[in-house]
Amino acid sequence: MDWEKAHAAYMVLHKRLSIFKRLLDAPAYQNQLVDEVDASQSTVYRGLNQLEDHNLVEKQDGMYIPTTFGQIVYTQYDRTDEIVRTFAESKRLLETKQQIGTVLDPSIARNATTHVIGEMRSDLVYEYLEEQVSGASKMGGVVPTIFRPIVETYLNKTAANQLDAEFVFGKEATEQVQTKLSDEFKSLFNTGNFDAYSYSGEIPMGVVVITEPVEHVLVVIHDDIGVVRGIIDSKDRTAITWAKDWYSKHEAESTPLTLS
Repeated sequence: MDWEKAHAAYMVLHKRLSIFKRLLDAPAYQNQLVDEVDASQSTVYRGLNQLEDHNLVEKQDGMYIPTTFGQIVYTQYDRTDEIVRTFAESKRLLETKQQIGTVLDPSIARNATTHVIGEMRSDLVYEYLEEQVSGASKMGGVVPTIFRPIVETYLNKTAANQLDAEFVFGKEATEQVQTKLSDEFKSLFNTGNFDAYSYSGEIPMGVVVITEPVEHVLVVIHDDIGVVRGIIDSKDRTAITWAKDWYSKHEAESTPLTLS
C-alpha cells in the first residue's frame, strides 16, 4: 500500500471513528450500528462502505468486523491522537524560543503528565522536579541549567549512598558549576556516586532519565534565559529509549567536567 492510500485509510478512520470503535467491541450488523452509534442509516451505510473500501473492516456472515490492518491503523491513530491532545492541552509549554521542535520526540507525549508554569504556580513545578529527584536512586540526563536546591538533594542522597547519577551539562550549566557551585560539586564528586561531563554547545531543554526505582523520563522545557516553562513526565518506552539516546549522543561529544 502506497503512502497516499495509507493516508486515505487513516483519514477515513478519523471520519468514521465512532463506527470503527463500536466494531472493536464486537461484530455488528448494519442496523445494530444505526441504533448504537447515534447516526442515520445513510451515514452508517456510507461509513461502512468507506471503511470496507479502505480495508479497515470486512463483512463476515452479514456482520462487520475490523480487519487486522484496521486494528493496526487504529492503534497508531490512538497513539497519535494522544500525542496531539497532550501537546495541545499544554501548548503554552511549547511557546519557547528554544529550538525543541526538531529534536523533541513525539513519543514523550504518550503516557505522560504535564506541569506547565502559567497554568499552576511556578513553585509547584519546581517542587515536582525536586520530588522526582528525591525519589530516584539512579538517574542521568542532559541539562542546560542547574537549580541550586536540587544540588543539595543530590549531595544528601549521594553522600548517603542512595543515588547514582551522571549528567551532561550544557555551556551555561558548566559555567554555573565552575563559578558558583564549585564547592558543592567537589563534594558531590567525592562521594563517588556522581559523574558530570561538560558539553560545549547550547542545550535546548533538560532531558532526565530516572531508571530506578521506576523508569521514566522528565523533559524540562526552558525559555531562552533558562527559566523553566514546565515539565513533561513520560513513562512511554519509546520516549525513554529516545531520552537515553539523547544522553549517549551528548556524552560522546563531551569531556569530563573539571573544577579548579
